[in-house]
Amino acid sequence: MNLKSKLKRFIAPLMLALLPIQSTLAQEVGYFCNPPLPYMPVKLDILFIGNSFSIDTSSALPSILSSLGVSNVNVYVLYKGGCSMQQHYEHFLGNKKVYELYNYNYLGERKITNSISLNEVISTYTFDIVVFQQVSQEAGNYDSYEPWLSKLIQAYKLYTLSSRTTFAFNQTWAYSSKNKNISRYKNPEGMYNSIVASCKKMKARSGIDVIIPCGTAVQNARNVDALKTEKELTRDDHHIDLYMGRYLLGCTFYEAIIAPCIGRNILNDITILGKSGTPNQVNNSNRRLLQDCAKLAVANNWSVSELPQINQ
Repeated sequence: MNLKSKLKRFIAPLMLALLPIQSTLAQEVGYFCNPPLPYMPVKLDILFIGNSFSIDTSSALPSILSSLGVSNVNVYVLYKGGCSMQQHYEHFLGNKKVYELYNYNYLGERKITNSISLNEVISTYTFDIVVFQQVSQEAGNYDSYEPWLSKLIQAYKLYTLSSRTTFAFNQTWAYSSKNKNISRYKNPEGMYNSIVASCKKMKARSGIDVIIPCGTAVQNARNVDALKTEKELTRDDHHIDLYMGRYLLGCTFYEAIIAPCIGRNILNDITILGKSGTPNQVNNSNRRLLQDCAKLAVANNWSVSELPQINQ
């Protein structure tokens, strides 16, 4: 037996023995390499696999895209109310048509269908970016993320028609202090800190390095006196406020995902949401503050930032 054959006989069993260790290491440091966000694409198609918090995050985008003159971006939200990552995967295995599919672009919001499956969406359409998120009540519990997130990524990779896809994750926001379930996390700050810790662990172990820091943006805004509302930027102590809140999330989504691809600055947006006199209307007096809260969150995903006080 020559030296090459002897080495092969020795190394092959060793590599087999190392496979479980390699698998464990992959879980610790990231189990895939995430492609970078596309730069200056002819068109940009984004899929959000989520629930009502995904709708909240996307609803202000048509106004922002229209104001900025961005006509080549389409955001699709696959919506199932209260759906967790485990449930998304179970719906995938059952090929269940339990989702509604929405489209957001510069023309507005459009419901595409009332009944579609995750399987049908990912095997029929191509997407440049896919966004995952956990159901809000479990967002601060990392044990609820896996193995479901990894299974969803694997399912998408097996069935997609897309030649390349960048994966992103939506960091959701803490409930208001009046929410009946906030005691699980003690208070909004505790819930926010738990969400941040879970997202950090998700990033390290999954390899998803593109974060939409909605939770941080909301905490930033809650610390600005001019942006404080009775329900702490929510409409029901849970879902985000329809005007200031949704605009803040839309700015955060835009800054984290869309702006790096197309190179248009959110500060050029002049959106007004809500009629004059409407509580929590987005207007010329608060728009820049909301934009700044979003930009600071994207610059610093993991902790609350204070807006600098500049003398005029």
